[in-house]
Amino acid sequence: MVAVIITGSPGTGKTTVSKIVSKNLKSPLININDLITEKHIYNGYDEEKGYKVVDLSSLSREIKLALDEFSKEQLIVIEGHLAHYFDVEELVETVIVLRSRPDILRKRLNKRKWSDSKVQENLEAEALDICTFEAVEIHGEKVNELDTSDLGVEDVAEIIIKILDGKKHFPPGKLNFLEDYLDEN
Repeated sequence: MVAVIITGSPGTGKTTVSKIVSKNLKSPLININDLITEKHIYNGYDEEKGYKVVDLSSLSREIKLALDEFSKEQLIVIEGHLAHYFDVEELVETVIVLRSRPDILRKRLNKRKWSDSKVQENLEAEALDICTFEAVEIHGEKVNELDTSDLGVEDVAEIIIKILDGKKHFPPGKLNFLEDYLDEN
């Protein structure tokens, strides 16, 4: 069994794209946010920022337990903003970090009716490449970084499948949204 991790800042398309990839590959999908809620893998709730405080070591352990439920021959799709923290390297084949320009991301997050401070925090994280940096730190050369700003979800899913087939590679470090972020703010 091997896993593909689809991660990135909120609003980059992870959940929608992962469902399409999972369906097209006939692969099981593990949604990290659902797992966190279902298994109560958090230590509290940050009222000011509006998110759960997740226990990352317990999250990794619960992902491994969830993977044990599937066939050893299957490709498993693991999706979520914190999915790249799953550090069982022998099980991780590829990590895809979805990215989006700040102007696009702001529109997507505002549609969710998030507070201005929460939107701003996520825009800053995206501008500073936080998910990519963390993913590379944990998974090294297994990481691909894909700009979803101007692509439809079907197109992104198709590109991910090509990455998994070895037909495409998007090495991290080529996307830089810091200037876009600074221009917008």
